[in-house]
Amino acid sequence: MIKSVIQFSMKNTVALLLMVFLVVGGGIYSLQQINIEKYPNVDIPYLTVVIPYPGASPEQSTRDIGEPLERELMNIDGVKNVYTDGGANAVYETLEFNLDVKMKDAEQLVRSAIDKVKLPDTAGNPELIKQGPDADPAVYTLGIYSKGDNEKLQSYVKDKVVPKLESIEGFSKVDVGGIEDKNVFIRLIPEKLTKYGLTLEDVKRTIEANNFTVPTGDIKSENEVLPVRVSKELTSLEEIKNIKLFLKPSQPGQLPVIDLNKVAEVSYESQNVTDFTRINGKEGVRFAVSVEGGANVVGIVDEIKKKMKNVELPEGYKLVTLRDQSVEIKESVYTMLREALLGAGMAVLVTLLFLRNIRSTLIAIISIPLSILASFTVLNMLGYTLNIMTLAGIAVAVGRVVDDSIVVIENVFRRVRASKEPSAKLVEQSTREVAAAITSSTITTVAVFLPMAFVPGIVGNFFAPLAWTIVISLVFSLIVAITIVPLLSRIFLLKVKPKEHKETGIQRIYRKSIGWSLRHRLITMAAALILLIATAAIIGPKLGTTFLPQEESRDFDVNITMDKGTDPNLTSDAANKVEEILLDTEGIGLVSTSVNGQYERASITFHVKDSITDVDALVKSLRNSFKSIKEPQEISVTALGGLAGGAESQYVMVVKGSDFEEIKSASTKMVQAIKEIPGMADVHSSLEGDKPEISLEMDDKKLAEHGLMAGMVGKNLRDMLNGDVVTSIEMDNEKTDVTLGLKMGAISSLEKLGEQKILNVMGEPVALKEIGTLKKVKNRDVITHLNGNEYVMVYGQITDAKTGEVTKNADKAIEDLALPKSVTYYKEGASAAMDEGFKNMGIAIGVSVLLVYMTLVIAFGEGKGPFVILFAIPFSLIGALLGLFIVGEPIGMPAMIGLLMLNGIVVTNAIVLVDKVKQNEKRGMPKHAALLDAGVIRLRPILMTAIATIGALIPMAVSAHAGIVSSSLAVVVIGGLTTSTLLTLFIVPVLYSLFHPVKKLKKQKKDLQSQAG
Repeated sequence: MIKSVIQFSMKNTVALLLMVFLVVGGGIYSLQQINIEKYPNVDIPYLTVVIPYPGASPEQSTRDIGEPLERELMNIDGVKNVYTDGGANAVYETLEFNLDVKMKDAEQLVRSAIDKVKLPDTAGNPELIKQGPDADPAVYTLGIYSKGDNEKLQSYVKDKVVPKLESIEGFSKVDVGGIEDKNVFIRLIPEKLTKYGLTLEDVKRTIEANNFTVPTGDIKSENEVLPVRVSKELTSLEEIKNIKLFLKPSQPGQLPVIDLNKVAEVSYESQNVTDFTRINGKEGVRFAVSVEGGANVVGIVDEIKKKMKNVELPEGYKLVTLRDQSVEIKESVYTMLREALLGAGMAVLVTLLFLRNIRSTLIAIISIPLSILASFTVLNMLGYTLNIMTLAGIAVAVGRVVDDSIVVIENVFRRVRASKEPSAKLVEQSTREVAAAITSSTITTVAVFLPMAFVPGIVGNFFAPLAWTIVISLVFSLIVAITIVPLLSRIFLLKVKPKEHKETGIQRIYRKSIGWSLRHRLITMAAALILLIATAAIIGPKLGTTFLPQEESRDFDVNITMDKGTDPNLTSDAANKVEEILLDTEGIGLVSTSVNGQYERASITFHVKDSITDVDALVKSLRNSFKSIKEPQEISVTALGGLAGGAESQYVMVVKGSDFEEIKSASTKMVQAIKEIPGMADVHSSLEGDKPEISLEMDDKKLAEHGLMAGMVGKNLRDMLNGDVVTSIEMDNEKTDVTLGLKMGAISSLEKLGEQKILNVMGEPVALKEIGTLKKVKNRDVITHLNGNEYVMVYGQITDAKTGEVTKNADKAIEDLALPKSVTYYKEGASAAMDEGFKNMGIAIGVSVLLVYMTLVIAFGEGKGPFVILFAIPFSLIGALLGLFIVGEPIGMPAMIGLLMLNGIVVTNAIVLVDKVKQNEKRGMPKHAALLDAGVIRLRPILMTAIATIGALIPMAVSAHAGIVSSSLAVVVIGGLTTSTLLTLFIVPVLYSLFHPVKKLKKQKKDLQSQAG
């Protein structure tokens, strides 16, 4: 079949050239059409449902929403686990799905399940949050601030800016921070209510009676029927303040009346007084645009920028870009593209230095653009995007795709130049001579990467685009090598001046060296094995392991955690101190603050300017400066960006069992044990941080005596404290809620709260202190369920680069604990993904070795030769480990992929060598002579392919922006290929010789001598 393909290409010049133009045109078109994003659009099998439940306690959230909803969610097909977090004011349900479930389908199933649950009337609308490779789904974040009226600024953003952003095609949603919805608040003053003998319910009925519309019936006149409607509408704050309240008469015949503003403060203001948004220390509005996975992020952000350029800002308003992920994406993608191009240039240079002929070099390197452009076409058809993984595949493949063409052109060029009568037939024969070898080597390399494309789990799915990119590139490189290369060789190389072939200096040195090795086979093998074992035993343990490398970042997030129950204003003050330090530090760009006072947290993001060269030193200095701020419970600084927002450095353990007290005990022991592990910080559990609350312990007997039920007390008390929406009016051309409640500033103690009155079933006021006891207690901040049973989550942040070592030590510390028998635990999150990723990648490497051997057995028709070829693989570990040790990189997923890649490249060199040995044997050469001749002839193509691959990966190895793919992948391949190539040239011939007894060699010599005689 290969013979027919080569002959077809040699005879159909025009057809082949047309195919080349189609490949080039298709590649260029695909590059214009393909979407650009940072990471592959991988389905992360987690979906979170958030349901607001204002005013609810963790127990109430869990009872009213969490438990009914989790029962429905657990019945969905494909759901693996349901994690329920019942917190104050909200419920969070996180679903973990099986990997075969499509998340778009899962979202629909979850919505259907939510619809089956009757949520409380006061619950908010459910929000579904899908997880992606990037923890922050916002691709473009902007801020607007001014020195003037912040309310006008909010209205401007809400009315003018947000609608423009929502009109952009491809956006998912626009999240806005700093826009506060205003309501009308009527805050009753407890002392005044007591003075006038009024209750909250009296005021509520009066307000409702002053803002209503009631159809009363119809009146028939002569020719028409007229409906009669009685209405009274409130239209302003003044009208609300002047609502008349009727008091109980002190004397018969009198009806005392007072205005509402005598007993209440009436205002039109923001409902949210716990959250604050600031930009560079000034009040402002921040808005972030999110897009769906797989969307053209760069194109959408460019469209946003065009829209924002057309926005005319009022005087004094300042628009700033807080984060632009398109810049990060472009930098990552274009850096990888640049490294691929530099790698291609290095491969070209190496080929030219070896062949010393421009024509043959151009023919050899034509496989690079054709293979890459063909890959882009296929990737676009398969729906892949241009991202850091597909481009890493291109960068990795660049050095390898030229190998097949190099082997072909080197053989053609050598034979044509040595021939006195070069012809097209000679080109065909030269191509056929190596066609079997390059086909076998390409198929084996494809066999190496195919298992990686099918590795299960999130990690496997994430790296699959890299594997497919390499596989597609290699297949096209083989097609180019046996079609385009011989055709161009026929056109351009037949006029090369004949030159007698002479061995080069390197070949002569190699002939002597390999001759010595074949005479001292056991010494050669022993030296190689000792080197391998020593490297693995001495260097391997020193490297350590990690999951994924931390990407370089200039955007950081300062997280402030205050004590539970801290006043929101105090949280804002603490954030303000951090802002001042950041704004006073040279080299800090924009500072954006978001305070969530309700949850005692604040987040301050900042950007480090490009003028700062040592970012780590600056961040370390800032951490020391933040230690002077004493109010927060904790201040942490983390880098933004990276896969899952740096979650690869998180240690998460799920603790479950049948007895919650035993779970609590076990989780406490785990936290204490993990805190002692070096390299582990911020260790805590989901149980920590109990929140102070006021509890009303009601007396059933007193409730009955005063004509009250517990439910009545709860509802009235919630309306009193949180406020109750009693009606709505139109303010600023918008429908606005009117909320009635107590003025909380007037209730400064338990005693004053106990004096507040609610109405019983007979409409009589009853003080809270008369029906129970008010106490200040501490309750759990969150109630957590796993598949309906309570559990505890233990967290830790790994600060050491060797995350695998820290994880291993933490696992060991937990294993050594004496935990209750009913308690079980397992890892979740990045630490679990790391274990799964390493295990699956190890399996993939093992499967790839078996596939390589099977392919070689089929290709060579026997088992000994392929085993000799396979034996070259372990020796690549020597250089791989040495390379990682020199650059100080731990063994991570990129290094594992590098080892996988080495399997294919190392085997390729061995195949080329063994194939030539077998050809020599078929011609009747003795084994020893066949090995010497094959080694000398194949020395140049082996060195060319190896050095071309090494040269192609050098740009990635020295790059400071290799990102998640990491320079460790390139270092592993460069180091491993260097040692394995050198050892292959000696070990493979020695092993091949060992597998054939000396007796056979002696017998062959005698036969030749007798024939000669």
